[in-house]
Amino acid sequence: MTTDLFLLPVAASVCLIMALLEAWLLTAARYLKWRWVKKVFPNYRDLVRSHIDYLIMSAIIFVVFLVLLQLQINPPSLILWLTLIGAIYNPFGFILQAIKPDIVGEDTLSKVGVVIGFLPLSIGLGWCVVTILVASVYRLT
Repeated sequence: MTTDLFLLPVAASVCLIMALLEAWLLTAARYLKWRWVKKVFPNYRDLVRSHIDYLIMSAIIFVVFLVLLQLQINPPSLILWLTLIGAIYNPFGFILQAIKPDIVGEDTLSKVGVVIGFLPLSIGLGWCVVTILVASVYRLT
């Protein structure tokens, strides 16, 4: 059986690289006082949120990947692609808000866009962890 399980460490690695890049941007803005960084990212707080979110995504996905390997679970390719796309997309919204703070308005379309953005990761990681839970309980009995 072929698997695209390699997509999980790819997703986690991309998230970690993004977090590291953001850490340097935050350092440049806060401590080095580089004005151009403050101009590009006027909303410092959302850049911090994105940084933390990418760190969390990276950690969660690396752990899920290792547990799936240990339990010899091969999720469907669609689930792995949804996890990859969702992990990279979710924190990216904070980057957009750091650049343009008023990007998400009060209109229904903006809200629907944000909610739809949560679906890929929720479906992908949700499938993985439910499968891990079922496999773990099955092995206990």
